[in-house]
Amino acid sequence: MSLLLAPSLHARFPSHAPSPSGPTALSSPRPRTSGRLSRPQAARGISRVDVLFGLSAVAVIACVAVTMPMRGGGGLDSQFKLAELAQANDCYANDFAGRQFGVMPANAGEYGDNGATFVSSAWCPRQLYLGQDSNGAIWGYFLGSGGFCGSSGFPGSVGNWDVYRPINFSGASAGYGFFRMPNAVGLREYLAKNFYSPEFYAEDDPTYAGVPALATAPSEFTFPAPGIPGGYENSSYCFSPAAMLNPGVLRARADGGFQAPASFADSYRSPAVSQCAYPSLKTRMCEYGWYRGAPDEGLAFNAGRKSSPFTLFFDGSVQTVTMAKAEADDIIVREGSKSGDGLWSDDTPFGADGWRPTGSVDGARTSFHILTTNGILGRDLLTRE
Repeated sequence: MSLLLAPSLHARFPSHAPSPSGPTALSSPRPRTSGRLSRPQAARGISRVDVLFGLSAVAVIACVAVTMPMRGGGGLDSQFKLAELAQANDCYANDFAGRQFGVMPANAGEYGDNGATFVSSAWCPRQLYLGQDSNGAIWGYFLGSGGFCGSSGFPGSVGNWDVYRPINFSGASAGYGFFRMPNAVGLREYLAKNFYSPEFYAEDDPTYAGVPALATAPSEFTFPAPGIPGGYENSSYCFSPAAMLNPGVLRARADGGFQAPASFADSYRSPAVSQCAYPSLKTRMCEYGWYRGAPDEGLAFNAGRKSSPFTLFFDGSVQTVTMAKAEADDIIVREGSKSGDGLWSDDTPFGADGWRPTGSVDGARTSFHILTTNGILGRDLLTRE
């Protein structure tokens, strides 16, 4: 990927919603709290700036994922798309010394996990780019032009630090984070050119209706995106934030329990893919929503025991996993643990019920995939069906 920045970057349009981050910011990226799937309202700090941007889309020097047929909905397309994403992730790891895709500085914890402190005391991190629009402007979650970013002229503000974290455990953006953005610039080039490419959206996701037209558009990113509810929507697929964090964050109770990322220096040092201890039992990506057979629209994948999202494991295999199975396996582990440890951590700031952005329709209690105990060193299931 080649990125050329003009000497002076600036945004040339006002805020679409009130925001403390200034006139270059759009509305907040945090999830809605109405009991439905989170849809960022155009994403706070998504700013357009006039720059020169060169991007080698689709073709990447070292490795290119192979396109496979995917049609018909009913989950079949998700099975193929997750298999493609497995290849894309492996290609990325091959090109970047075994690393997982992410944008958070590895040593952010050393600066108290505070964006303002980091950019004023460490360096200006790589910005989170979403793509170029039809006018040649770049959109992204920018961290502003303070501190070491002073010479960049970036718009936005360090309030967008929330989007760089794999997941936010507290605050206004709790439950949201970079784990929702596999189609950001960096990984996307291994599969497709555009943010709204079919490779990143399940046909059973209501968002998909607007995707085909955007996929063939000349621009890489459009806001507001016609045909997309709210003008902006993340991918149908999400990473496991647990796997993206230092395993010490979601540490087992037996070893001392949860540690806030701000409490130790390398909390955001993403583990290498090779560190996965249970490749066939640890999830890598998963459908974010309950897209088939849900009792209501807009429910998260863990909102009920009958939900069975297509899931990609670290060994590259893809299959559906029912939340009933995930919950049952977790109960078995908890009942056999003297310290009360389960397959997922229930001692985080999310509380005993864990990550449940849309609640539960039947009392299901699982943070499968999201809060895996010991992160990449843990497992999300005891056995595969």
